[in-house]
Amino acid sequence: MKTLRPIRLNQLKIEAKLLHKALKTDFVNTASRYLAHPLFSDLTFSELQNKLPQLQLKHAYFIIAHEYGFKRWEDLKSEVVKNDLLFRSNGVGFIYKWFKTYPETLNYHKQHGGYLLQFWKDYVICGHEYIQILGLDQYPKLWQDIGYNWVEPLNATAYQQLYKKALLLYTSL
Repeated sequence: MKTLRPIRLNQLKIEAKLLHKALKTDFVNTASRYLAHPLFSDLTFSELQNKLPQLQLKHAYFIIAHEYGFKRWEDLKSEVVKNDLLFRSNGVGFIYKWFKTYPETLNYHKQHGGYLLQFWKDYVICGHEYIQILGLDQYPKLWQDIGYNWVEPLNATAYQQLYKKALLLYTSL
């Protein structure tokens, strides 16, 4: 099983497209990945080869999800989006502090302010400039309502509204 490390959703989609293409161009080396998936595990190599015309890109998504330990592509996608939603490499220069633990991040946040965000297993404090890069600077009331804390928002309704806006922006990348 592959370990899910920080990755962009688009990278996983490309991985699935390459797998789907490889199934048709290099069946011998790719078939084992399909046969390891519960959806195809009861098939023989020959039976899978006979099904080749029926296999679609969606099946490659199933395989990729399974290889990362998820039952469905939607579950893998949701996990990646949740963890990657607020990361923009072009904004790293606007990150004030980077932390490995939430308690120390929260302590810094209480003392110095800023916006408390999470990328995968890392926590950061950033300024308004980074929020502008995210395209979420037009919602100051929502940020205020959540206490500028994405990890433990003070107001669940405000957080959900902000999350939906962030999700729309992320999926348009």
